[in-house]
Order: sequence, then structure tokens, then C-alpha cells
Amino acid sequence: MSECVSVVLQHVDATCVGGCSCMESAVHLFLLCNLFGSLWHLIYQWVDISFITPTSIADHFHHFGQSAGLPRSAHSYLQLIWHTSVRVIWKERNNMFFQNKAHNMTKLLDYVKLLSFLWLKPNMLTSAFSYNDGWRHPFLCMGVRE
Repeated sequence: MSECVSVVLQHVDATCVGGCSCMESAVHLFLLCNLFGSLWHLIYQWVDISFITPTSIADHFHHFGQSAGLPRSAHSYLQLIWHTSVRVIWKERNNMFFQNKAHNMTKLLDYVKLLSFLWLKPNMLTSAFSYNDGWRHPFLCMGVRE
């Protein structure tokens, strides 16, 4: 018969690994943390959309994926970028927490770009675009913008 062990987290264990001393929650980590929030700003610049003030993770996903002014064909690509970004943030959070190592946000943005491209490449309309094309002009590769 195995025993269940109850673990009590100390206050310091529940603080954000981003160094902001806030209590870590999903909303804080993925949207409001100064450290990880700066990644979202880089992503907005990369895909050339306006910053969206998040109120919840679901709202952020919806607004990011349905950015005004972009054709419907861009929505699934933006959703893919959003999911990739959340995955990169979570992996970096764990890297900081468990290994006490951190990457700079530019490196994390490059990782978002690479993963997005690799996940999208099999579904691209044409394979004539390279990673560098996707890195510089993400929507051009999807035929969304001229």
C-alpha cells in the first residue's frame, strides 16, 4: 500500500520565475509577467499586428488568432503561432525553474519562429519558401499579404 505525500509549497516556490516577485498563475506567466510579456511584444512586431491587452488567456487566444484586418486564411496560422509561443514560454519557465538557466527573449522569439515554421511547413501551399522567408515575411509564405 503506497502512501500519499502531501507537499506544501512555500511562498517563494509560488512566485514567478521571471523575477517580478508576483505570484505565479497561468494568466500572470503567459500574459502579464514583465519578462515573458516582452516575448509577446516581439511576436506582435514579427507578425506586424497591434498589441492586444489581455484580460484572460482565452480572450488573448481569440483576439490574437482573429486579428482585425487579416483575412480568414491567416487565422489558423496566427493560432499556430500563439500555441507555439505558449509552448516556448512554458518550456522556458521550466528551464528557469528546474535548471536555473535562462535564454534572452530574442532567442526565444527565434525558437517560436522555427517551431512555427516546422509545424506549418508540411501544410504550406507551396514549398518554395525557406525558413528565412518565413522568418522575415511570415504571412507572405502563406499567401496572405503581398
